Amino acid sequence: MTDLYLYQVIVFCFLLFSHCCSPVFGAPHVEWITGWGTEHEDHVFEGVAVQAGGFCVVGKCGEPDSSTANGFVMKVDANGEQEWLTVLGKQSFHDEARCVVEVHDGFIVGGTTGISKRRSKACFWKISLSGEVTWKKVLDHKKNGAIRGLDTLDSESFVATGYVTSDETSIPFISDESTGILLVSNQIGDIAWQKELSFSQGAKVSYQKKTRVITICGTTWQESFESEHQNTFLVQFSRDGEKLDQHLYGGADMEQCFDFEALPDGFVLAGHKASHESGNWDVWLMRTDTEGDLLWEQTYDQLSNGTSKNIFDECYAVKQTSDGGFVLACGSGIEPDQVSDEDSIDNLWAACLLKTDSLGEPCWTYVFHQPESGHNACEWVIPHGDGKYLMLLDSDHLGEAEPSNVGLVYVSDN
Repeated sequence: MTDLYLYQVIVFCFLLFSHCCSPVFGAPHVEWITGWGTEHEDHVFEGVAVQAGGFCVVGKCGEPDSSTANGFVMKVDANGEQEWLTVLGKQSFHDEARCVVEVHDGFIVGGTTGISKRRSKACFWKISLSGEVTWKKVLDHKKNGAIRGLDTLDSESFVATGYVTSDETSIPFISDESTGILLVSNQIGDIAWQKELSFSQGAKVSYQKKTRVITICGTTWQESFESEHQNTFLVQFSRDGEKLDQHLYGGADMEQCFDFEALPDGFVLAGHKASHESGNWDVWLMRTDTEGDLLWEQTYDQLSNGTSKNIFDECYAVKQTSDGGFVLACGSGIEPDQVSDEDSIDNLWAACLLKTDSLGEPCWTYVFHQPESGHNACEWVIPHGDGKYLMLLDSDHLGEAEPSNVGLVYVSDN
């Protein structure tokens, strides 16, 4: 009787525990992994799913530690096989492809292009569906500049944001000493209007067709709480360029915003956040209503399940999912100047995809970490149908080219 009783108790407790701890979503499984690149060091920034199938991604390539680079645009099919690769720029000049949107006959790519060995300017390229450059538009401005975000307005025009008058030839994470810009162009590169922002740069831009409102996100320096720190902004314009509204988010900590999406009832913004005491970044997600008022915010750390207190968790992209939640493209690891244990696997960065529900509560985290092979970091994510996602990685080892490539990891939580 005692053995039977103990058995029944154990079974009951197991079933109860299993029921209480069952996740709403299971961790995703990998459908395919591949890597592509040039013979140089490649860094991917952004990508889109192509209506006819496959994906188009953009980035830069160059020699390690070089002050110059080329941009690139790459098309892969739905299984990750490369269809074409177009390199932008010329030797000893600096070009970067930073953002991309699909249009009816190809792609508009934004970034920077070298006009001399010491000067680069904000630029658009029109790329055909087969990878040919059909036109190039260089903006006329002082010093250096770049386009950082794009969105389509309609079948004939697009909106862009970025910065000009920078002292830096290459594109930094955040351009502080510059002037942000917003412009509208048709699809042959004719600028309809352009205006300056009250911020040093625009990071991403979105056009809400229902309300005919253009919204820009980014990061700005503020002096408050007896300190200087970075906060996030949203600024809105009419389709004709009239400023409508502006919001700042954050407190005394450092909050950096790199991506956002317009939702039917507001916005979701993502980046990372650090306190002045720790200096370590944690992934940061926040949600607003249609008026721009903050609804909630969440932070996430130790995404790679590391044990070091020096781990940085960074985020560069957020997308809404088909179930109303969000996926965040993240990297998790230790910066070289923060390494305290040379043998720790936490020194090698991991690529992470974080899935949350509609309130920002974590559902699962997929971690791609191969410290024996090198670094990986997820720079962007493309939702692709119901519960499927393409992760775009900076990778030391995926693919056959050296020294680093664009890693592609396609996962599904179905």
